[in-house]
Amino acid sequence: MVPRLMPSRPAARPGVLPVLAVTPLNSVHPCLQPLVDAGMREETLAQVLAFYDEPHRRYHNRVHLREMFECALEHGLALTPAQILAVLFHDAIYVPGAARGSNEAMSAQLLRVYCHELPAEVVEDACAIILDTADHLARSPGAEPVLDLDLMRLAAEPAAFERFSREVFAEQRALIMIEDDQAAWHFFRSRRLAFFERLLQRAAIFHLPQFRQRHEAAIRANLERELQRLRRAPA
Repeated sequence: MVPRLMPSRPAARPGVLPVLAVTPLNSVHPCLQPLVDAGMREETLAQVLAFYDEPHRRYHNRVHLREMFECALEHGLALTPAQILAVLFHDAIYVPGAARGSNEAMSAQLLRVYCHELPAEVVEDACAIILDTADHLARSPGAEPVLDLDLMRLAAEPAAFERFSREVFAEQRALIMIEDDQAAWHFFRSRRLAFFERLLQRAAIFHLPQFRQRHEAAIRANLERELQRLRRAPA
């Protein structure tokens, strides 16, 4: 039976991320309990979650993971076990500066190692979804909800969007061989230009109707504003 994740509070306004639930992100969380019910050991779940607490993480951390699950609750999504696993593992391995797709490939392999006790079909479906998060193109069955949840922070209010950008920059700063912080910040932002342009070229950035209705305008406004700022900035 597919677990149904029902909203526990009113839906968030467009551009406003949900307030994190009081329930800790562990085996008792309503989004993770189905994995325990399916046979995932609580110790294994705790080990996976610990990856998100690594000290170099500023954005790709447990808070981001919790927000994704909270957004699922807010939108009343019916996540399958494979989708829950994909959310849980999608950033389990995060090496700043790694080649595109390598973090996702390693996270998928980690899933196979940690979840060998779960049905093989569920594990492989989850791995395929994780690989789709590398460029946010839904090639695998069931990838759409996970990709939408992962992009939700780009639809946050402008101040939060800026804060999230700074957090990603903090993860990457040591790799940018520019001494001046402001110049390094501009370099970092310019490197995101192509990704933002690719998203804006899509007919719809979000896949699910409820995400498009509530958040499509906000994500496009954020990305357009960032592109305009970058184009106006001196080289």
